[in-house]
Amino acid sequence: MSSYAIYGEYAAGSNKPMQNGLNRRVFNRVEAQSGRDIYLNPDGAVTLLPGTYRLTGFSAVTMQTSMAPPQVTNNYPGYCLVYPKGVENSGHDVIKQAIAIGSGATSEELTPSMFDAIHTFDKKTDICVGHQSGDDLQGKVWLSIYTVDGVPSDYHLMARIAITKL
Repeated sequence: MSSYAIYGEYAAGSNKPMQNGLNRRVFNRVEAQSGRDIYLNPDGAVTLLPGTYRLTGFSAVTMQTSMAPPQVTNNYPGYCLVYPKGVENSGHDVIKQAIAIGSGATSEELTPSMFDAIHTFDKKTDICVGHQSGDDLQGKVWLSIYTVDGVPSDYHLMARIAITKL
């Protein structure tokens, strides 16, 4: 039986400001799931059993909390990365141990950072997707937007990962 999964992070309940440094995406919706080699944990991390996998996905951040485009002088460029959960608090070393680093992205236009990788895991591993956009965000960048101009939506997808065991 093949194993695959698609998980999404949808905005939930309130707008979530981005913090300085690495921000972990919290996958909170199973969009597809088959097999026993991949599963979503309650904390939004993903567990993979030993094997080779293709990992694709995206992460987006935004400055837009209203229907009007943001008036900005800095669009806070950044990128996402896929990494083993065990190195999450290792500072800049998390980049050296990243499984995949996403494309560059900007927050002004809600441009997503996208990743695509094939990786072999020798043991059961928890992985995470994180996003960073610098260390001086001045409270202008949002990791997740639930309410725009006071109108809530459960359909604001901010990140997704698709995993297939090869």
